[in-house]
Amino acid sequence: MKAATLPQPHAMQVWFDFDGTISRQDVLDELVNRFSRNESWKLVEERWKAGLIGSEACLREEISLLDVSDDDLYAFVDQVEIDTGFIPLIELLRQNNVPFAILSDGIEKIIRRILSRFNAGDIVIRANRMARRAQQLNLVCPHRQEFCLSAAAHCKCSSAKNLHTDQRKTVYIGDGRSDVCPARQADIVFAKGVLANELAARQHAYIPYASLHEIAAAMNRAWTSQVAAG
Repeated sequence: MKAATLPQPHAMQVWFDFDGTISRQDVLDELVNRFSRNESWKLVEERWKAGLIGSEACLREEISLLDVSDDDLYAFVDQVEIDTGFIPLIELLRQNNVPFAILSDGIEKIIRRILSRFNAGDIVIRANRMARRAQQLNLVCPHRQEFCLSAAAHCKCSSAKNLHTDQRKTVYIGDGRSDVCPARQADIVFAKGVLANELAARQHAYIPYASLHEIAAAMNRAWTSQVAAG
């Protein structure tokens, strides 16, 4: 699939994954790796990768293992880097009135804190939440769906459907296992990492990318060529 197949701005909407797509690292994975009380999270992760549990059960167990103060949590979060192409890309989308949102299996408060450093904390975000009771952290899943095919903490397919604007085609941008279901329902997919491998195995079309700069450039090229052709 080539970038020239991208629809014009008035006919497009864009959904972003966050961890590993906007952020340069998987924030939750690194959080668990650094602050888990013990290494039992590794067994939880193995069970999830083997398909024995869904992402909700996996995340719920991993979050419950965290032993981190708010100060240490924020100190960690404030070091997270993002893809430098993200801000130029969303500025391009805004200039062209293209709706976009972040659909994440991560934690909304963490995502907003990271993006606020780049004056982008006001973006539409659908993600999980985290609640603290004394030293115990618990996962809260406002976008969970009982019949989610992935048994996900956040059913991204449901969020995409709820946010969908009629007459617009969906562009999905992601990199991980939690992106497979929503990506397969999108009209156009930009993929890397595990998502790209999974889509390739299913012979599902996607556009490979390494940086969000490439996606902004692809949209510019497609829109310019379509205007010139018109």
